[in-house]
Amino acid sequence: SYIAQLMRNTGVVFANDLKPDRQKATVANMHRLGVKNVVACSHDGRKMPKLFQHYKFDRILLDAPCSGLGVISRDPSCKVQRTINDVLKTAHLQKELLLAAIDMLNHKSKTGGVMVYSTCSVSVAENEEVVNYALSKRDIKIIDTGLDFGKPGFTRYQQKRFHPSIALTRRFYPHVHNMDG
Repeated sequence: SYIAQLMRNTGVVFANDLKPDRQKATVANMHRLGVKNVVACSHDGRKMPKLFQHYKFDRILLDAPCSGLGVISRDPSCKVQRTINDVLKTAHLQKELLLAAIDMLNHKSKTGGVMVYSTCSVSVAENEEVVNYALSKRDIKIIDTGLDFGKPGFTRYQQKRFHPSIALTRRFYPHVHNMDG
C-alpha cells in the first residue's frame, strides 16, 4: 500500500504472494485505503518471468521468504524450529526468486530497472550469499541505498569472500537498530 501511495494511484503495482489466503488481506487493505492501481496475484515467483514474458518492470521489491532469524525477539520459536538445513533450503529458494525477479526488470527504463531484495533474517546464507550469487549469474550492479543507518553488508564472513560491492547492502540488527532484522 505504501508503494501505491508513493505512486499516487498511477501506474500499476503487481502484489504477488504464493499463498492466496494472504492476498485476501492485501485486497481488503487496498479497498480500505482506496488504492486502485494494485493487482493482487498468487503465483510462484520463480515462474513469473514466463507468465509476464511480454511485460517488464521498472522497479521490483522482493521481500523473500526466509528463515525468520531476524525476528527471534518477536517469535522465539524460530530458535528451536529452524535447522541449518532449513536455512540452506530457504537460501536456495531465495536465489531462484532473485534471479527470476532480475529477469523481469526493464533494464531499458529511465532508472535501468531497480530492485530491492529484503529478508527478515540476519543469516549470511540468506543475504550476502544470495546477492553475491546473483552478481555472479546476472549482469547487475549494487547501488548505494542512501541510507545512513544499518550496517554495511559483509564482504568477508568466516572463510567466505564476497564481491566488494556487497558492502553497499545494509544489515539491520534487532538489538542495535530497534527493528526486525
